[in-house]
Amino acid sequence: MPEASPILLRRPRALAFLVLLISLSLSALVIWKLEENQRLASRADIANIVQNHSFLIRDSLDQALALNYSLAAIIRLNQGDTHYFEDFAREILPYYSSVSHLTLSPQGVITKVYPLLGNEASIGFNQLEDLVQNREALRARDSGKLTLAGPIELVQGGLGVVGRLPVFLEDQGGRHFWGFTNVTIRINRLLETANLPQLTSQGIAYKLWRIHPDTNVEEVIASMDANDLHDPVQRNLPVPNGIWTLSASPINGWIAPWRLASETLMALCFSLLLGYLAYLLVQLQRRKLSLQTAVSEQTRELVNARAQLQATLDAIPDLLFEVGSDGIIYQFHTRRPELLLVPPEAFIGKAFSEFMPDEVNQVIWSAMEEADATGFSEGKYYALEMPGGRRDFELSVASKAGKEKGIQRYVMLSRDITERKENEARINNLAFFDPLTQLPNRRLLQDRLEHAIATGQRQAALGALLYIDLDDFKTLNDNRGHHVGDLLLIAVADRLRHSLRHEDTVGRLGGDEFLVILEGLSNDRDQAAQQVQQIAEKILQSLNQVYVLDEQEYFNSPSIGICLFGDDDADIEDLLKRADQAMYHAKAAGRNTLRFFDPHMQASAAQRFALQNEIREALLFNQFKLYYQPQVDRTGRITGAEALIRWLHPERGMISPMDFIPIAEESGLILPLGNWILDAACQQLIHWKQNPLTAALTLSINVSARQFQQPDFVTQVLAAVTRTGANPHQLTLELTESILATNQQDIITKMDALKSHGIKFSLDDFGTGYSSLSYLKRLPINELKIDKSFVNDILTDPNDAAIARMVIRLAQSMELNVIAEGVETQRQRDWLEQEGCLHYQGYYFGKPVGAEEFLR
Repeated sequence: MPEASPILLRRPRALAFLVLLISLSLSALVIWKLEENQRLASRADIANIVQNHSFLIRDSLDQALALNYSLAAIIRLNQGDTHYFEDFAREILPYYSSVSHLTLSPQGVITKVYPLLGNEASIGFNQLEDLVQNREALRARDSGKLTLAGPIELVQGGLGVVGRLPVFLEDQGGRHFWGFTNVTIRINRLLETANLPQLTSQGIAYKLWRIHPDTNVEEVIASMDANDLHDPVQRNLPVPNGIWTLSASPINGWIAPWRLASETLMALCFSLLLGYLAYLLVQLQRRKLSLQTAVSEQTRELVNARAQLQATLDAIPDLLFEVGSDGIIYQFHTRRPELLLVPPEAFIGKAFSEFMPDEVNQVIWSAMEEADATGFSEGKYYALEMPGGRRDFELSVASKAGKEKGIQRYVMLSRDITERKENEARINNLAFFDPLTQLPNRRLLQDRLEHAIATGQRQAALGALLYIDLDDFKTLNDNRGHHVGDLLLIAVADRLRHSLRHEDTVGRLGGDEFLVILEGLSNDRDQAAQQVQQIAEKILQSLNQVYVLDEQEYFNSPSIGICLFGDDDADIEDLLKRADQAMYHAKAAGRNTLRFFDPHMQASAAQRFALQNEIREALLFNQFKLYYQPQVDRTGRITGAEALIRWLHPERGMISPMDFIPIAEESGLILPLGNWILDAACQQLIHWKQNPLTAALTLSINVSARQFQQPDFVTQVLAAVTRTGANPHQLTLELTESILATNQQDIITKMDALKSHGIKFSLDDFGTGYSSLSYLKRLPINELKIDKSFVNDILTDPNDAAIARMVIRLAQSMELNVIAEGVETQRQRDWLEQEGCLHYQGYYFGKPVGAEEFLR
């Protein structure tokens, strides 16, 4: 038996056993299905029987309970007279075989019973007071409805149920309770009337039961072979004030053992027969396969060899030709005919030079000559213009051993490398060009800058590096979206290309930053600077033209930093730093301008960097200190103070805030510094609270725009107030107008949140910046602060006096407090009071001092 045959054909006993198992499994499934159908049919039959008997029980019960309504009608007609009770009961009772006896219970006490014989003990029984029956009786009386009590043990023996109907009489006094009519029903007679005992003769076990309304415990009313109930069919019988349930199932269960045994035996015999037949079929198939194997073994070897060769050829995705030294194409193979210039029938037996371009023919002849000399040639390339576009190919040629009819033959393999070259170009583009603007990226710019430096040194010519940053680009991105920002970057890149010479390079560093490399400038530094300035001014002019972005006009300007190179040993990183520093000086000079780098810039940058580190150390070693300048009212009484930060440097002494606050703003250190000021101010309020002279003072602190714009600013302020225990009503936050230049709604939301906790706001330096009445009326501020630049010349400059007067009138009209800072003379103070400003701050009242001196 060959190894390639299926394993089951090589193991007939295993196959026979498998067939036996499958047959047994399917037989078991069929038997289970048959038994399931039989069980469902039996359940349906028993369900019908239970339904019929349930109806009979309910019908017999309803007929018996109807006597209550007849008795109640007679009592109401006779206005409670029970004289005719015995005659009525005697006449009607024979028609109700299931009824044991009838009773009347005026006010719940049994006074009439029919038949009396055997029921004498029930006379005088009070149903409303009996511990067993009073709940049911009270329920019937209170609901006014017929109730059914039981099962109960009857005095005459056996079980019964009692139908109890409350009777109400109406007279001039209204409707009142008379008592009960009671019908006692024997359960065994009720079940006989419903033919329920016949179920046993049909092989059906049953149980009639209910859930006791008081105990919620199952209570059996009647049963037969109840222990034999298995997964019974159940039907509910609604009865007065409850539900009876009739459950039934076959006494011997739902499955007939003899039937199951016979079906199982038949399935086993059938499965054994199938297994044996499978064994015989496998033996026959084994013999047949052995014969076929012997016949086809030699044929298979030939077919495999040919198939292997064909598979090898088919696996080659290239053009394969057999060409003679005379240039004739003898054979070819390809599975990509779309790469052929002409159909196969047009070139078989012809020279390739007839349909190939001359430059391609030269490549092919060169490869054949190399293969003649070395036996193999590779690494030759050519391109063809195909109907679908230009295709690039790599040519490899091998010389065949021997000659045919005196002609040397070659195997020529032409590989399509178009996609590879496109991928190489794409990878090169991704690696060295910005995907948005298609300008050189940082990596390629560094390479070209290095090349420009080397070229300049070799040719003794200077070059220049221009660092271009777009002004307010973030505002455009935030307000118009990143899509419009990308359109601006693309437009800027296009304008930069058209503003430069052919030999210059422009690239994008990232974000809104561009870099321009100028080469071949004069070797005289002044002349080179003039050349660069002309090009930079041309760039400024171009980038200041209006942009049309997404069908809307937009204006933007650049800031340009310039540094020359080629006359020193500065490396690439140094040049980038110099150009970057010059660009930031252009920003500081008002933007939309250009600046050249000079050594003073570098020294200033180094000093600022060192100062940044010293600020961090000052925060760490607690070198900062708050000074307090008093704020007074018109009487000269101190009402509060403004906290002003001072830096007591261990080596340089006192450093002015004008020197370190701007650097803290630029570097982001203003955030931890602002948090420190907030904590220190809150702690100072706690210290003042302990002194009666300072307990009521308010304290103002300055908050930077960057600090206020933090998402968690409100949380930080409230946390500091809670942590220190400071009174928020004594804390005032001073904001400058510049904070409102962006995202006014966010600023207003944060101010409202803090003001709801009692914190006040003062608008500092009002009138010097982003003054606008449209936003001022929306701000939840408490105070305007007249800037000291107006107060300084308030007595000599009419314009300053007019502005100060306007601020005072504006504050009065908006019901805001107003305070003037920088008050240094009595005359200034008197002028301000005369105009209506009643709060002051300045050297005339006191210089900023430490907390200890302030208390003195």
